[in-house]
Amino acid sequence: MKSIAIVLLTGALAFMAARAEAQTFSARRLGMGGVVLGASGANVAYRAVPPETSNERSLSLPIGLIQVLSNPPEFDSSKPDFNAYEIANLLYNVPWNLQIVEPDPVSSDVNIAISQSSLSVDLGDVKKVFPSDHSRIGAVVNGPSLGFGIKSVFVGLIPVVEYDNDISLNAALHDALADAQPFVPNTEYALFDKGRAQTAAGAELGAALPLMRSGDRDGFYVGSRVKVLRGLAYADADSKLGFVTGDTLFTNPVDVNFIGTTRSAGPNDGGWGAGLDLGAVWITSGLELGLGVNDIATQIDWKVRESAIYNDPATGKYSEHVLAEQVDYKSRIPAVVTANAAVHLGRTLLAGDVVSGVNNTQSHLGAELWTGPVALRAGGSIDANRLVQGSCGAGWRFGRLGLDLALSSHSRNLTRERALELGAGLSFYR
Repeated sequence: MKSIAIVLLTGALAFMAARAEAQTFSARRLGMGGVVLGASGANVAYRAVPPETSNERSLSLPIGLIQVLSNPPEFDSSKPDFNAYEIANLLYNVPWNLQIVEPDPVSSDVNIAISQSSLSVDLGDVKKVFPSDHSRIGAVVNGPSLGFGIKSVFVGLIPVVEYDNDISLNAALHDALADAQPFVPNTEYALFDKGRAQTAAGAELGAALPLMRSGDRDGFYVGSRVKVLRGLAYADADSKLGFVTGDTLFTNPVDVNFIGTTRSAGPNDGGWGAGLDLGAVWITSGLELGLGVNDIATQIDWKVRESAIYNDPATGKYSEHVLAEQVDYKSRIPAVVTANAAVHLGRTLLAGDVVSGVNNTQSHLGAELWTGPVALRAGGSIDANRLVQGSCGAGWRFGRLGLDLALSSHSRNLTRERALELGAGLSFYR
């Protein structure tokens, strides 16, 4: 019983890294469904595209921090208000925007049914934590870049962070946790976890220019960016946690076994690497099409320590056995592809994109209509949980200064239920 309880708790905590949609911090983009709007970080060719006449620069306001600071979660597990699920939601839902509607907290009675050779555990609301397939989360973060440009050429310094995690349950454990199916004899129950994280400091050298140009913005623009990277830290792990029931559930002891292999490297073990970004943008008569591919064949060399980690069921202690030191290893940073389109119809802007990145593909659609000094916005998206989300917003322009507000639904929470957030920002117009 104690061993099974440990597995249940471990599984719940592991799935707190559930797949989540990428957050949008710009209030204008948030009101338009999170659509990509001429971002040079996603498409290097946009560095060469002239700004629109009403070009704006936005400053997002972290109004969600007020909410968290006024009622912070309890981090002390010995206190009665401690809630691991609340902390988990905070970890992968950065409190930048104000949460207007939040899912009910995961809390309910746990019902246990015991018979002569059967045990079933009904976790109540906690069952929502366990999806039917793999739970994946991952991202590549490049920038922001600190540098300067001269005509079509630019240089800069950039941080690069990449993480990727994939957790899954075998069918027996999933059915027991998510569907309250009975634990039965002579069966293996297992949880699998594969994860990777790496960070590097880099320098970029690139160029963006028009191959064809007509009018103010119409033309075909291309760009490329070469990155030279110095590895700072790397770690990956491939592990399995599980147990096998005996001939009967209550007469034979159940040993929970953990075994995993890891690679790790610190700043002194980081080597050099390189990567390439390419982009193209075509604009004609109000129609705008863009395609950007970042981190093409991006790799970093390391000197890693390879280890095996396992537990001794008799003592319950974990041991690390170093298999090899200073092993040559080359890590890869996954490519991210962004395809976007936009069309200007008078005072109306329609835009959409598809972003294929680490472990997921997301799409966004949005619209913006200016009526005098007021902008009305609406949009929708399909998030990484494959749920349809909606948003709306407005902007008010007062000369060179503007205020943007947006409401958007999302599923960045432990149970992947819809929530509603409010974003705010300031705009500075030229």
